[in-house]
Amino acid sequence: MMVAIIVYTLYSVSYKIKTWIGLFFAFFVLIMMITMFIGAIAYLLSPSNISLAEAIIVNNASMLILLVYLFMNAKKLASNKDFSKIHIFSLSILTVLNEILMGGAFSLAYFGIKYFLTFYSAFLTTLNSYWFFYPMMAEMLALYLIDYLKSRANKELFALIGITTFPPTILNFSQWIYSSIFIDVILSLIGIINSRGLWRYLYIITAISVVSTLFIPTFFDIIIIIDMILYYVYLLNRSKVS
Repeated sequence: MMVAIIVYTLYSVSYKIKTWIGLFFAFFVLIMMITMFIGAIAYLLSPSNISLAEAIIVNNASMLILLVYLFMNAKKLASNKDFSKIHIFSLSILTVLNEILMGGAFSLAYFGIKYFLTFYSAFLTTLNSYWFFYPMMAEMLALYLIDYLKSRANKELFALIGITTFPPTILNFSQWIYSSIFIDVILSLIGIINSRGLWRYLYIITAISVVSTLFIPTFFDIIIIIDMILYYVYLLNRSKVS
């Protein structure tokens, strides 16, 4: 459900939204989902009526602030405007933050608090879980296919979808680790061949980060976050920034 909401929101930004008010609602949806995940994580870290009430208050306060802003600026927001690169980057960052928090919330619900006692262990658990990678991959693939059906060729992006399908860090047994590293390196080479400029360098760094998971996963996690933000920036830029 969450994946479908994010995909539809970004699809609307790409192909349907023509006014500031439409852009506002795209931000509204992503921000409200973020507050929902933060509230869920806060509750799961310390389940109680108080933490539940705090989560509801944060969510409702965020919604109220955004709606007050909307009503105070409705006339201005109704105008047709071109979206700036700041808007595109902001939407992309909020989308990836949603994916991270989604991974964190589901990982916390599944594993319990034992892997969330420090920020670093929570970071590793969240970014190396099925609940981070596979919803993210589904969103990437859905948006890629939408663009493909709209006759937009994004061949430089396809290899990244494959890399997120085979992350070496989500399963801790050697067959998966070594086979996924091999597949991801091949996919990175395909990405290098099919891309140029920034994306070529990103695939080179991604390939290095994939191999580095044999020693430490943190570099790979950080590079994937950067790749994801730039993936959404690239797709949204093509339709919204002249």
